[in-house]
Order: sequence, then C-alpha cells, then structure tokens
Amino acid sequence: ATEEHILIDIGQVASREEKSTMADLFLGVLLGLLSSALFAAQNVLIRGQREGIGALIANSVKMWTSLLLMLLLVFLPWRIHEFMIPESALVPLALSVLFGGAFGDAVYLSGQERIGVSRAFPISNTYPIVTYMITILILNNVLELSTTTGIILAVLGVILVSREISIDAEDTKNKAYDWRGFFLASTSSIMYAFATVFMEIGVADMDPIDANLFRTFIGSLAMLPVFSYSLGRRGKPLSRRALRLVSIAGLFGYGIASLLYVASIKLIGATIGAVIGSTAPLFALPISIVYLNERVTWKGLIGTMATIIGIWLVVVGA
Repeated sequence: ATEEHILIDIGQVASREEKSTMADLFLGVLLGLLSSALFAAQNVLIRGQREGIGALIANSVKMWTSLLLMLLLVFLPWRIHEFMIPESALVPLALSVLFGGAFGDAVYLSGQERIGVSRAFPISNTYPIVTYMITILILNNVLELSTTTGIILAVLGVILVSREISIDAEDTKNKAYDWRGFFLASTSSIMYAFATVFMEIGVADMDPIDANLFRTFIGSLAMLPVFSYSLGRRGKPLSRRALRLVSIAGLFGYGIASLLYVASIKLIGATIGAVIGSTAPLFALPISIVYLNERVTWKGLIGTMATIIGIWLVVVGA
C-alpha cells in the first residue's frame, strides 16, 4: 500500500509539472507573438512618418524611451519585491542587448544601406536557425527533426513575407551586390542569435522586469555615441513631430515589446523564442495593407502559411 501511495504521489507531481510546462509554453508563445505584433506596428508607424530622422537615431530614441518605462515599472510602489540582479546574470544580459538592440541593429542597418532592405532583412532574419545551432553547441539542446523543419519553414515564410513588405519601400535595382553589405547582414544574424541565447542564460533566475531594466540601461549607454555620430552626420535639424512619433512608437513597440520578449524567452527558451520573435513581418503585412495601402500577393500568402506551419512544428517539437 505504501508503494502504491508513493507511485500515486509521484504521478501527481509529474502531472502537475507537465501541466506547468504546457502552461509556460502557451504563455511564452503568446507573449512572444504579442511582442512581435507590437514590434511590427512600431516599424510600420515609423515608416509612415515622412520627416525621416534616421534609423540609428530612431533606435536611440526608442531605447531611451524604453528605459524610462522600465524605471517606472521597477520602482512602482506596489511591486512585491525589490530590484535585484544576480551577479551571474550581469554579463549575459549586457551581451544580449549589445549583440541585439544596440550594435546588432547598427551592423544590420549598415548592411541594409549597402544592399537594400529586401536583401538585407531576409539574410539577418535567418537568426532562428543560427540560434538553434548555438543552443545545440552551448546549451546541449538535442537536434530534433520537427524543430529543424519548423525553423526552416518559418524562416523561409518570414523571408517571403518580408520581401512583400520591403519591395515597395525601396528600389533594389539601385542597390549593388556589395559583398560588404552581405557580410554585415550575415554578421547581424549571428549577433541576433547570440543575443537571444545570452538572454535565455541571463534571465533564467530573475524577474523579466528587472532583467529588462538592466538591458535597456546598458543599451541606452551604448546608444549615446551612436546617437552623437548619427546626429553629427545630419545636414538638418531633427523634426520634433518625428521624434514624438518615434518616442510613442518606441514606448509600445520597443519598451513593452522588449519586456514581453524577455519574458517569453524566460518561459520557452532561445530556440522557440527566436522563431516567434522573427515573425514581426507576419503582423506587419496586414498593418501595412491598411495603414500604408500596400498590396499582398500570393507569395505573401504562401509565406504566411509556411510561417504558421513552421511555428506549429517548432512548438510541437519542444
């Protein structure tokens, strides 16, 4: 009888753990999708402004706006615990924002200037594949056929959709096949992958709000020289209207979105999180159709379906 009770207790514990894991998986995917949707809305909104304050300046403003939001969230009087960061998380979290929203974006934008959005973005957006390879090598993840197939499908789908969005944004015929541009775009993919992996390592044992405050603080410091350099290269003053628009877009599309993304990575890990995080073009497509009067073709529809199937395979394989 005692052995039966022990077996029953073990079974109940396993059942609770399985339910908890499924709940974390569902919540993590949901938070990741919400983050991608906000990020997509931000990009479409910024593309709609005509003054053009520059991508690097816009990134700086978004980072600083996000820092103000995170300071507000951390020091709200009704938080149940004080701000705390384990020493072991400092380096991974700092690297995650430097490889991602700070210098990773700068490397990508430099490549984009050379070869155009419709070439640079698909290259950089292969980072979920690179992320999966890194997690296998560093975090001892197991190579799964369904996960691998899902990641490849999702990436190909996102590439198709992103080309639909970017093809109207610029004339790629005027962009040369500059090998430096392709190198920079490929480098940004690797940097984004490492950023995601470092984020998983750093946020493992801490509150996502605390983690994101530290990330945005480091990112804000890193953007100071970037902002100064970009501002010095401008031949005209910044538009106040554009700055307000970027600040509002950044508040939701970077501030809240980055917090949701960190929470998502904590719940579902770097591999699934990278796939979910790369789906912003999937949300940007319908927003662009409504807000910017862009059109959709069969390639966009096929890309959308491939991305959805790919995400499903990755989640099932988790």
